[in-house]
Amino acid sequence: MQNRIRGAALLLAAAVSVGTFSSNSFAAAGNAAQPSIGNMDLYEVHTLAGSGAFDRNDGSSASSAFREPTSLLYSAKSGSYLVADARNQMLRGVTAAATTTTSGLYIGADEYNAPLGSLLDGDAAKAAFNLPSGLAADSDGVVYIADTGNNSIRSLSATGVVRTVAGTGGIGSDNGAAANASFYHPLDIAVNKEGVIYVADTLNHVIRQIKDGQVTTLNAPSKRIIEYYPGAIEAVGDYADGPLAQAKFNEPSGLALDSSGNLYVSDTGNNRIRYIDFKTNSVTTVAGGVTSEKLNYDAGSPYSEGGFADGAAATAELHAPRGLAVTPDGGLLIADSLNHAIRYLASGKVTTLAGTPQEEGIVDGIARYSAFNRPTDVEWVGGGAFAVADSGSNTVRIVAPYASPTGVKADGSIHLLYNSVELNSDVTPVIQNNVTFVPVRVLTEKLGFKVQYANGQTVLGFAGTTYTVKNGSTQVVKQVEGGSTTTVTLPKAPIISNNRQFLPVRFFAEELGLDVQWLSDLRAVLLRDKQFTK
Repeated sequence: MQNRIRGAALLLAAAVSVGTFSSNSFAAAGNAAQPSIGNMDLYEVHTLAGSGAFDRNDGSSASSAFREPTSLLYSAKSGSYLVADARNQMLRGVTAAATTTTSGLYIGADEYNAPLGSLLDGDAAKAAFNLPSGLAADSDGVVYIADTGNNSIRSLSATGVVRTVAGTGGIGSDNGAAANASFYHPLDIAVNKEGVIYVADTLNHVIRQIKDGQVTTLNAPSKRIIEYYPGAIEAVGDYADGPLAQAKFNEPSGLALDSSGNLYVSDTGNNRIRYIDFKTNSVTTVAGGVTSEKLNYDAGSPYSEGGFADGAAATAELHAPRGLAVTPDGGLLIADSLNHAIRYLASGKVTTLAGTPQEEGIVDGIARYSAFNRPTDVEWVGGGAFAVADSGSNTVRIVAPYASPTGVKADGSIHLLYNSVELNSDVTPVIQNNVTFVPVRVLTEKLGFKVQYANGQTVLGFAGTTYTVKNGSTQVVKQVEGGSTTTVTLPKAPIISNNRQFLPVRFFAEELGLDVQWLSDLRAVLLRDKQFTK
């Protein structure tokens, strides 16, 4: 049982007014009016809420604290988020300005000072949860909660009342009337346009359906048994594609409906993304590995081996994928929890959008230089942006395209941008042979180089390193203080225009460790710090 407990732990591991979470408020999949994933090189990661402390604090979102924020919902109408704060046993409301408690009663703490969970319906402020996880909303504004530790499905009405929709609170797999049905550690939930509820019943290894007050199991339960060590056996998940009634999963923990009403499933224990087509009642594997009928598990292992690889969906590798979100163009965002990254499945390929794969941390910045710590959910926001419940860092993060400074427009001139400001100069940059040149003064005054002129050459200094540049030469002598001297080659030789020396900006920006991008729509060179300081 020890490995199962470890696996379950890995899976777990401004006020928001009640009633704002109608599905009509969300950026819905298939809505062509919502910009989708654009130039990945321009994406940035910012922390919306959470100081990173494992605690519970309301107030300013920057100084607020969570204990494993596990899932989230976004309301375009109010610009706010509802967050399942699993280890605080609460639902929290988050805006850029403030974080509040929306529902969940603090009933005390255990010997480790962790808030205790319980099962209590009623007014939102007095209701009690136990490891609330997956969230979903229907068209009437009712929020549904996969109340994991209570083995039940709960709801929060638009009028602020919590009730138990399905589940007795005990562990089991019974179908039938919702009040008498039982679940085992359900981690996520999805609701379609007709109000049908789908449940990732994680430790039962099945997908359940709640319709017209009845709970049914859609796929075949696993019958796989493993022996951890002599005499210690455990029932674990399995893998099989094909007819839905015969398909098998291994700790499914993330769900997302597409515009056709079909269901994506994060098959976490199998490190794959599966797809349920309700028209054909079939299950296929769409990312993360082979699609054969059998999966060869290592002896004694409950899970397939996780890994990291981008590329063709059939050969791409994931590691404990969790929350999912469908983008307006039909792509799929994946919170790849143990790769500590956000992945994107589109057009048969998997790419990494944000995070440093296989390296955990909490670092804001350009998306490919950022760091996450066990992200467990992702939510499409609109405008090309999405939010992330970053459970391991106890924060809520936003991943969004770069926003240019107000007032910068395409006017025929070349703009030079540094992070969120425009670097103005008395002489505008010029482009020759696809290379952007800037006056030396920009490098010295705006980027911090020190400059000396002597005998037809320019010496630029920064942080103990000097660069000696000769007019008309592509060769630059680079000398590190206390180190060796090397010669590097510029893409184009410096130029003289109107008695001013111009140098290629990309070379010197990259020497400073800056990221350089060309914004063709603005005719602008964008220089950005790779990582942001708070």
